[in-house]
Amino acid sequence: MNRSFQYILVLFSLICENLICQCEEGFTYNNTLSNNINILLGDSCFYNDDLEGLSDLISINNLDYDNAFGIGTQSWFNGRLKILVAGNYGNSSGVNDTIFSLPESIGNWTGLSGLYLEWNRISSLPSSFENLKELRSLYISNNILEGVIENLDSLSNLKYLDLGYNKINQLPISICSLAELQYLWLFNNNLSSLPECMCDMNIDWSSDDSAWFPFFAIGGNSLCENIPECISNSENFNISLDQFYYSFQIDSPQECDFANINDHSNIPYEIKIENPYPNPFNPKTSIRIDLKKSGMVDILIYDLKGSLIQILNGQKLDAGEHTFNWDAGDYSNGIYLMKINTTKKTFVKKVILIK
Repeated sequence: MNRSFQYILVLFSLICENLICQCEEGFTYNNTLSNNINILLGDSCFYNDDLEGLSDLISINNLDYDNAFGIGTQSWFNGRLKILVAGNYGNSSGVNDTIFSLPESIGNWTGLSGLYLEWNRISSLPSSFENLKELRSLYISNNILEGVIENLDSLSNLKYLDLGYNKINQLPISICSLAELQYLWLFNNNLSSLPECMCDMNIDWSSDDSAWFPFFAIGGNSLCENIPECISNSENFNISLDQFYYSFQIDSPQECDFANINDHSNIPYEIKIENPYPNPFNPKTSIRIDLKKSGMVDILIYDLKGSLIQILNGQKLDAGEHTFNWDAGDYSNGIYLMKINTTKKTFVKKVILIK
């Protein structure tokens, strides 16, 4: 073998190792990866269609990343995107700016099992979302979703579904066919009705797991009548998780115009509580209460740590309209809970202080 041939053979081997021969067709080789990429199993070959979905996600939201590998925290398994963490957390584990839209090409992520998109401004899911049939965990709280895909049962492997703190006003009947679902969080949306078939779902409606997370929670909606029995009887019917860290449960009653409550003499007791206005506010907001019968009313202000910071009222009120003002000039920006206790029922209103 002459030297020229040896040189060509060595050169071809180098080219093969670094550019061509490492990956099957449809995959791209990349051996210069940053710390946000985790390879669970396999080598440095990445499925082109998965990369396309990542690139489109970056481009349609004008995110500041050089390539598909830059966004969020990615976990890959045998060349397929397995987990994507792209919440807007304000740290390096998520995205560096807000996601407003999801591209149709995320339907390419057919191997995806975990998707984390919290704290963005996503208003809808693309129709191709139905292709994510391997998805087991979907966390998309604190967005502005108004609904989910109609054929939600296409996500047949889903075990964890967090839709909390959105603007969802209706759920499709197909949710009832999610046979593998174990955790369902629907709190703080705009739901006023639910599919009757939800009671056919195999969910523990009232219990918590060993870490004190509820399997089901739906507080902070407007579910006031014609509620499926399994939901209305749930211990977590008026429960939410704290908005920022999900570190503790909070009381979050359904928001209904009138709560009809019977006292011991079976005389109807009615109270109307209007939403605080303005909200968000700086630094003053007001809440108006209309009592149909005199009674004790406590109006308490809590921070999100659950600490009582101010009492607006703690005495008996006459029947009629009452307005209470809160001056939060001494408090920092953030979300506060306005808790209204009557002798028979508790209401919670969320207010946002922005200075």
